[in-house]
Amino acid sequence: MLSFISFWRAAAIVLNDMASTAYYVGGIAETAVGKAAPWFVLAIMLFSYAVRAVYIESCGMFVRGGVYRVVHEAMGSTLAKFSVSALMFDYVLTGPISGVSAGLYLGGLIN
Repeated sequence: MLSFISFWRAAAIVLNDMASTAYYVGGIAETAVGKAAPWFVLAIMLFSYAVRAVYIESCGMFVRGGVYRVVHEAMGSTLAKFSVSALMFDYVLTGPISGVSAGLYLGGLIN
């Protein structure tokens, strides 16, 4: 399979996005649903696992192109552009949100 980025570099990008979310999702979930938060987080993890399986299968059908190519082939150009825009928006917001969360956690640790 041809690739413009190595597996490990792509994994680093994805894992940084997922790991930064893991630090603050527990607190947000507990604030929203109370003591049942671990069960909601588990349900989301299982749902994400199912989505991952479908995404891996679709990636096997398309060589290169990522989200844009998969969505473009499956649902058309307009939704592909919307999907990529949403993904870029997510990446742009992940940094500041993670930074603020880290600052709050460090502030709580120091105080």
